[in-house]
Amino acid sequence: MNPALEKRIKRQIIGKPHRFLAVVPLGFEDTLVQELHAIGIETVDEIAVTSDGKVEWTSKITEAWKAIAYSRIANRILMHIADFKAENFRELEKKASEVPWELYLAEAPMQHASIHVSCKHSRLYHSDAVAERLQKIIEGGCLPLAPNATNLFVTLIDDRCTIWLDLAGEELYKRGHERFVNEAPLKETIAAAMLFEALKIADSPQVTLFDPMAGSGTFSLEAAYAANRLIPGTCRDFALKHQPAFKDATWKFIVSGKDKADGKSGLQHAISKIITSDISERAVEIIKHNVECCPLAGIVPNGSKLAIQPQLRDFFSYTAQDIADACQGDTAPVIVLNPPYGKRLDFDAPKLYTQSGKKLTELSCELKQFNKALTVAILAPKDGPGAQYTCTANLLQQCPALAPKNNPAAKLIVTSHGGFTLNTFIAKI
Repeated sequence: MNPALEKRIKRQIIGKPHRFLAVVPLGFEDTLVQELHAIGIETVDEIAVTSDGKVEWTSKITEAWKAIAYSRIANRILMHIADFKAENFRELEKKASEVPWELYLAEAPMQHASIHVSCKHSRLYHSDAVAERLQKIIEGGCLPLAPNATNLFVTLIDDRCTIWLDLAGEELYKRGHERFVNEAPLKETIAAAMLFEALKIADSPQVTLFDPMAGSGTFSLEAAYAANRLIPGTCRDFALKHQPAFKDATWKFIVSGKDKADGKSGLQHAISKIITSDISERAVEIIKHNVECCPLAGIVPNGSKLAIQPQLRDFFSYTAQDIADACQGDTAPVIVLNPPYGKRLDFDAPKLYTQSGKKLTELSCELKQFNKALTVAILAPKDGPGAQYTCTANLLQQCPALAPKNNPAAKLIVTSHGGFTLNTFIAKI
């Protein structure tokens, strides 16, 4: 890099605050705000929810790097690089040519930017044509790009063009290690958000986590990462490392944890034990494989480390005594459940949710004799007019304490996953 460009990057990119946009699973916007505060992101203004699935703040770029390293809940983190009016292609090309692309995109052979365009209420409504024009502008400047191509996200709303630079590359729910999955696996970011909310409601310094419908083990893996203070992206590459502003020494300082970032990513309660099980032998084998392919592989249970040891067991076989025995002393039990829905509904799903609600109520009542309060986080497909399934209604009929209207220690978050609208119930019952 020539000294003049390096000086411009230091002054205009590293030295100045910028706007950043985090894309988060729908419904968990406030959860991400709390997580970013817990991580210790230092901002110029408040971290704020700006729309569904979006959180914005203004800070130095190194704070955005910190968010990428430590956030378990964000799906993407974007940096604002341009904003201008464009009513026609000539105006678009003129304004785009004025963007100092060399400050954001690195030169290297045989690669181009991946440009994602969305248009709404604008004279320029053809997204492919907009992307094509921008591509030509960029290629005429600093491109071709480095092999790890950077995503650019462009919106044209009411003739206003806004351009965002993706700092991560692939979505952040991809943790960077090989993973086998069952059908319709839960995204890691949703699992982490549910854990964050469940541990907050549990409000206990020590927690034993039960993941008895583990599937591919997403809940358990995310909990073990947090409990062992492993940063989510420890196995993967990020686009920011291939952008001109990247400083290797700064990044190493951030991921070392010496700048106050908390490896627990805001999961402030100590997860002292994880009980992982599934009724399917195939699921248990999948979880074992996933553990062996991630940084948890070398961890064995001892005084300071927490391992995952999946077992073959039916959720409905657990008793209050089993749960109490696993929760030593003042440790609080937390159950996380992602029962089958969608493509996995090849059986009587409403009946399963009826049975699950009934089982949770029974466990909650019986645990009281052991002076234990049960915290539950469970996903259920939203019932609608003419819905084929009534999973949510059946669940709440048997376990009314999951509903906020019946329980002040309950929370409902509506999210989406795999094309389905889902109710996330998190409650101390």
